Amino acid sequence: MLARKSKGLQKIQMARVEKASDLRVTFSKRRCGLFTNASELSILCGVEISIIVFSRGIKVFSFGRPLVENLFNFILFQQQEFKRF
Repeated sequence: MLARKSKGLQKIQMARVEKASDLRVTFSKRRCGLFTNASELSILCGVEISIIVFSRGIKVFSFGRPLVENLFNFILFQQQEFKRF
């Protein structure tokens, strides 16, 4: 029988990543995964979704289906409607 070359998919312990290069790579991969999951949720369930992510370097990444701006305008308009009552 042949020996396995890799350990396969394993659950990792949730802990802060200390090394700066690993932190950037982890952030990038997890951000892409988060946006992919949000896109799938929007398509499968027919919901509108917006996500804003701030990196440690204060860069802003956003995802929205439909556009992020459209959803924020909708939210702001709803708040203005509630304040009138």
